[in-house]
Amino acid sequence: MRYGTRTNLKRRWTPKGFRPKCPMKIGYEFGYLYTAIYPKTGDLFCMMLPNMTKDCFEIFTNEFKKTLDKSTLFILDGARNHSQSFNDELLTIAKLPAASPELNPVENFFKQIRKQLANKVFENIQEVEKVLTDILHTFFIRPDIVSKVTFYPYLHNTT
Repeated sequence: MRYGTRTNLKRRWTPKGFRPKCPMKIGYEFGYLYTAIYPKTGDLFCMMLPNMTKDCFEIFTNEFKKTLDKSTLFILDGARNHSQSFNDELLTIAKLPAASPELNPVENFFKQIRKQLANKVFENIQEVEKVLTDILHTFFIRPDIVSKVTFYPYLHNTT
């Protein structure tokens, strides 16, 4: 998920006849949140990295593998940086069909994060990362919320 200093405007409720006002900033500092989720339990592994490249994805997967103690199914969408070939006993790769974000559990998780970042103005990338860290902390201490938004019916028969 890309995050940054550009304000993401969302709808707001206001009394009839009033136009909502929201400060806005068009910023150009960005970072990327890489996330692995175990939907059944809500367990998370997240890293904030500067780019969406194969090198950054490799850093993420190498760090993620250090947390594993058994073989794990890793579901990926068709993003270009996910095209890295895996030859690993800890990660079994399953690719989702093209243009099917509704099948990707992490997309719904990102949607929850984006809601909490919406309509906020950030002066620099460090401010965004601090708020994002606080948001992620709430998900780390409440894995039931993560599971609720990511444990899709097609995953119920997996271990």
